[in-house]
Amino acid sequence: MTKTAFFDLDYTLLNISSGLTYVKESFKQGRAPLWVIGYIALSYQFRWLDFGQAHGRLITYVARHGRAEVSRFFDELVTNRILPHLTPAGRAKIEWHTGQGHRVVIISASIEELVKPVAQALGLGGDYLCTHLSVKDGSYTGELDGPLCYGPGKIHWAKEWATRNGLDFPETVGYFYTDSSSDLPLLEMADHPIAVNPSRKLAKIARARGWPIERFY
Repeated sequence: MTKTAFFDLDYTLLNISSGLTYVKESFKQGRAPLWVIGYIALSYQFRWLDFGQAHGRLITYVARHGRAEVSRFFDELVTNRILPHLTPAGRAKIEWHTGQGHRVVIISASIEELVKPVAQALGLGGDYLCTHLSVKDGSYTGELDGPLCYGPGKIHWAKEWATRNGLDFPETVGYFYTDSSSDLPLLEMADHPIAVNPSRKLAKIARARGWPIERFY
């Protein structure tokens, strides 16, 4: 049976948050004014918007001239601000799994515009799972296309990916590397759950359950 190694992206393979980097660069380039970013951040903090809704609201400003126009922004953002933050340890672990004949899949709450080029740079092709923004007639609608790839939503996308690839789920979930306790639903399905650069909460859970704790630098 094919075993799969799932990797979270932010603070796991990357030593930064791709989403926060995206927000900062959007403001720096004048694609979203500070008041909009502040309002979205405040709305998320007070749970008036969830993570996906916040992304949907932001993209309507960042890509107000259409999807085609904003693609260059994302290309430059990933190349110059995100890929340099891939950790050598993360790359090495991916290479190890590939050498063992495992499928390697990035699974992230970040949007496809950030996750897809990272997966391609790592030689993973289409083996990535993430949050998708809805597009209609070449423009972003401000809504999500499918469930948010966060918490239980990661199980939805991992199962969909397994079915699409003719693999049994959850049997194919061999490894899962992540920093966040929000990923517990999928971590608990993995044969080998690994806490990477874990948050305080995840570190406590990992120690209690005897899960390995690794540091990717």
